[in-house]
Amino acid sequence: MKFDGYLLVTDMDNTLMDRHGAVSEGNRRAIEYFTENGGLFTVATGRGAEIARDKIEGLTVNAPAILQNGAIIYDFNTDSILREWHISDERKDAIKIMHEKYPFLGFEVCYRDDVYVYSKCHLTDRLKKRVKGKVSKMTDEAWAMPWTKLLMISTKDVLTEYIPVYRQYDNVNTARSGDEFFDIIPDGASKGKALGIIAEMCGIDRSKTIAAGDYQNDIDLLRAAGVSYAVENAGDEVKAAADHIAPPCDEDAVAWIINNIK
Repeated sequence: MKFDGYLLVTDMDNTLMDRHGAVSEGNRRAIEYFTENGGLFTVATGRGAEIARDKIEGLTVNAPAILQNGAIIYDFNTDSILREWHISDERKDAIKIMHEKYPFLGFEVCYRDDVYVYSKCHLTDRLKKRVKGKVSKMTDEAWAMPWTKLLMISTKDVLTEYIPVYRQYDNVNTARSGDEFFDIIPDGASKGKALGIIAEMCGIDRSKTIAAGDYQNDIDLLRAAGVSYAVENAGDEVKAAADHIAPPCDEDAVAWIINNIK
């Protein structure tokens, strides 16, 4: 079939989904056409499994997904974790130092779909609607358990000022995932590494992997793919990492990419 041997991996927010958080009908039809004709489709996101599931409902996701910016490889068809990475214990001290010095910064610890709030901020209330797992305060037990992701949260300008400060204490594997979100993920985990693992799992040649994204946490994914696309609404740094520029997310970007597969 036309798309046999192809794997398409796309970021969700502001790439697959429009600026209002919806997957357009044009993208839905194109993904259905792609998968019906032999293609493998999946998503790469900073989200956990349950909140990602809500957004991709009705889509044919027929390859393992990349969750929490590469910390988890997940099979939605079997509801199972295939691979998982954890933040090393020695890196956890960085947020204690930052919290003591700068208590106005928000910090949230993630373990799969569960979130532990260490420092509240102006976006903490979003968890009431967006998180499908458990939301708790940090406890001694939470400090000792494995972490799949850590978020530092503040306004765009404050994050820009304090990300370099955080990196003085921990600069192992970090990336900004939005104007107000800074993601700290496990050593060795990334969307790009996960793409390579999934391609191997599915028997896909790396040259026939296709990736799309819009933000800094997608750069590694774009560089790892055989062919990569940054949407027009992406930043200059992301566009520079991509092979091609697709239309903005509000204009059926994923459908455009599928229609341009040769």
